[in-house]
Amino acid sequence: MSSKTPSVLHVSADESGTLILDLGAQRVIAPSRLVHVEIDRHRVERFVEPGIQRTDDRTVVSGRLDGTDLDATWTATLLGDDAWEFGLELTNAGTETVAVTRMDPLAAHLDGGRWSTLAFVSAWGDEWRPVTGTTDYHHRLSTRSGRSAHGMSPWFGLERDGAGVVVSPAWSGNWHIDLDEGTRVSAGISTWELIVELAPGESVSAPRVVLSVGSTRDAATRALTRAAGTIIPRSTASERLDVEWNHWWPYEDVEVTEEIIAENARIATDLGIRVVTVDAGWFGPADPGTYWGDYRGDWDLVNTARFPSGLAALGDSIRAAGARPGIWEEAEAVGSLARLRREHPELMALAVDGRRHDPSYGLSSQSLDPEDPTFLGYVCLGSPAAREFVLESMSRVVRETGAEWVKLDFNVDPDAGCTRTDHGHGAGDGLLRHYEGLYSVLDEFRERHPEVVLEACSSGGLRIDFGLARHVHCFFLSDPDFTEHALQVLWGASLLLPPVSILHWSWSQWRGDHPASQLDFAALSDEQFATTLRAAMLHRFGVSLRLPELRPSHLEVLRAHVALYTDTIADLVRDGELRRLSGQPQRGGFGERAPALQLSSGDRHVVAQYVLPGGSTPAVVRPELDPARDYRVTDLATGTELALGPDGIPLDDKNGTVTSWLLLVEVQ
Repeated sequence: MSSKTPSVLHVSADESGTLILDLGAQRVIAPSRLVHVEIDRHRVERFVEPGIQRTDDRTVVSGRLDGTDLDATWTATLLGDDAWEFGLELTNAGTETVAVTRMDPLAAHLDGGRWSTLAFVSAWGDEWRPVTGTTDYHHRLSTRSGRSAHGMSPWFGLERDGAGVVVSPAWSGNWHIDLDEGTRVSAGISTWELIVELAPGESVSAPRVVLSVGSTRDAATRALTRAAGTIIPRSTASERLDVEWNHWWPYEDVEVTEEIIAENARIATDLGIRVVTVDAGWFGPADPGTYWGDYRGDWDLVNTARFPSGLAALGDSIRAAGARPGIWEEAEAVGSLARLRREHPELMALAVDGRRHDPSYGLSSQSLDPEDPTFLGYVCLGSPAAREFVLESMSRVVRETGAEWVKLDFNVDPDAGCTRTDHGHGAGDGLLRHYEGLYSVLDEFRERHPEVVLEACSSGGLRIDFGLARHVHCFFLSDPDFTEHALQVLWGASLLLPPVSILHWSWSQWRGDHPASQLDFAALSDEQFATTLRAAMLHRFGVSLRLPELRPSHLEVLRAHVALYTDTIADLVRDGELRRLSGQPQRGGFGERAPALQLSSGDRHVVAQYVLPGGSTPAVVRPELDPARDYRVTDLATGTELALGPDGIPLDDKNGTVTSWLLLVEVQ
């Protein structure tokens, strides 16, 4: 294991203020302006006679921006080791309204010539698809869908000999990272359709950007995920790391009933699963044929055709089985047929000019109204009334069910956001104010319900970012969960989030028609079924299975793995980090076909080796360990001890049937 090289951030007190970042003896960020601001699309980046304040973990630069009436306060806050969060606040100190059209808190020049680059495109069911390159050409990374990870993931990694850098916008809406002239990196909220009109005396805080560094890109990534571990919410409930069962993929809103939930809850509890979550389908008119997406927003209605006893009884039945109830809600969204849309039009987010989504994106929003091009499908949380509605609807559902877990979904592409001007925002900053409002709602919800675990989902993994990580306990990685895909998205997400912030299910029994997710569970051997489980056990663990229909041997395999997770692995997930021991597997038979990962916390490690279709069993798996220590290796599936040689841990698969290993490595 490489020794740590300390990094040092410098901000000069010259006539304009400059940023320098050194990694030991190597310079990573050359002397750079601090910010990139535009007023009416005209660039401003120079401070006039800045004042600088420093503490051990924070640097603040304040001053007037040259040629403007804007007072600017730039901050660099150290998050753990080798990761900084950059912020920018602008205040109109003049007498006329100022139109801010760009406000990047990071505008830095890379030092050292040519760097290799890594970024990820992201779409529904295909998140974290890698794109590699170099700094020989310009890069334009961004989203314009209104969700941080629909289009691209908000993560950009760079590496050259002896140094690595990661840039990550801490923002859940549209963002950008620009790399110009091979060296200049500028990042922040997207400038697309952005206009923040500041009246005299008004201020705006720009979405933040996180930058981490290390001797390699992987080291910089570890600094970023460690930083994320310091800012995520923690609570007694979230630290339990309960294994979760969710009804969605086997039953959807077609087959689910209160009897189905109760029966699965009884079996789940017997298996050691401690949370039973009711997903979409519980709300809306009393009609078994309703589609969940049409009635989002009507959270006070219970579909009594499916749940005739109501929400309170539903929660009671789960508790009676011995589990903690969970509930799904898409609290921001509004279905096209929702009563809320008719009765409270003042809450609706609208594009009053009839603007539609950026055509470069495949629109994945649910249940928009083709007859009304102004309808964006969500309540605008720039509005105080909408914030109160969402907060109270979430609280009411929790109170009625006694839920201790909320799966908060969002299946809407807000595009550039609401353009109406009666919500407390302008025509050009509706999306900015919506996400500011969302963050405040989530913080207030956690204050009201500190015992509730808050899971963020957005069409699976289309809103995963460092900004939202401050306000929720964990993120759902992706809707599909077949093993090859699950390992692809885990490999990518582990570059941004610690394991405790990640939730994904093992391969579910899909009732839908997604081809890649189809699997004949009845034909699976116990070993093959175990591999589907092990692919989801290096982070928060959950399943979405028809438990009453699993054969007895599969139930016993599941029971053993739930116990293994609860008794051994969860302790490493809680405070550990995930290391990538191989290249990234990719769906469709691409990428690494024998991926290996390592979950580490202190002197304890779980090493996971998988063999995907098209791959072959490697002779050894090579964990990252301290060469000065002696270790004991135990195969967690069999309990047998394995040898640890100078080349790694030998993997024995003489009969050709083993497709995964979980190995516990401990200091002797």
